Amino acid sequence: MQSPRPLPHFLASLALLGCLGAGSAWATTCTIVVDPSDAPGVEALKAKAAVGDACAQFNLGYVYYTRQAYPVSELWYAQAADQGVARAAFELAILYRDELLPGGDAKRIPLLEQAANQGLDLAQVELGVDYLLQGDDLQQQFIAMQWFEKAAVQGNTHAQYLLAEEYWTDDNGIQDISSDDGLAERYVSNDDKALQWLCKAALGGHEQAQYALSHAYSIGRGMPSNQIQRRLWLEKAAASGHKDAIAELDTSDTAWYTQAEQWLKRQTVSEEARCPDVALALEQ
Repeated sequence: MQSPRPLPHFLASLALLGCLGAGSAWATTCTIVVDPSDAPGVEALKAKAAVGDACAQFNLGYVYYTRQAYPVSELWYAQAADQGVARAAFELAILYRDELLPGGDAKRIPLLEQAANQGLDLAQVELGVDYLLQGDDLQQQFIAMQWFEKAAVQGNTHAQYLLAEEYWTDDNGIQDISSDDGLAERYVSNDDKALQWLCKAALGGHEQAQYALSHAYSIGRGMPSNQIQRRLWLEKAAASGHKDAIAELDTSDTAWYTQAEQWLKRQTVSEEARCPDVALALEQ
């Protein structure tokens, strides 16, 4: 049995990512409504937060985070999290993870689980990565995949990519599972499902998924090879900013007549980048 591959944490910046809807009936969704440099606006938030406004508390947590006043940020995020703001719980967990606050996993994990159980996709991805990093236990991999899928069905392209990577059979080898293990039956290695989720992520603009799909077409991973599709997805990955894809497409050192031949071939291609047939079949 091959152990799951260690993966880096999926880092999220509060300043760049908006608040996402939560799936629990008691979860509260809040958005950033304040400019941290707007002193009157911050004072107005303080007044609302003091009387228990959860979204004002969440916004104050953000304000003090941007000021690197992490203990004060912790205070307001914690109050918002206690009132069901999933994103507040998640951001607080990230502060503990990044060691900007003392407490470590003892404080981080319960907050991460709270946000994930409330349906926040960012927390679900982070929690899934946690399970992958716990060791070589196959059951931990399946639990990780379960969390990735919860985020993937919400449209999180990074979760879709990570889920696809865990489904590949050539990475996992032979998996010995019990016939009555429902989790294992759902997440046992399956190249068709790997391609399904990889294609979803690629279509959603995930540059690593686009590059991985190009590679899959190149070597026939889980499907017949197709060099035209390999090139089309490689170009998409490059357009998305993937450095390796850009490097592969760089023909500056190629002889002019070879470049011309390649250019002429490209003019005869009328295809568009598409998903493999096996992935499309699973969508029907």
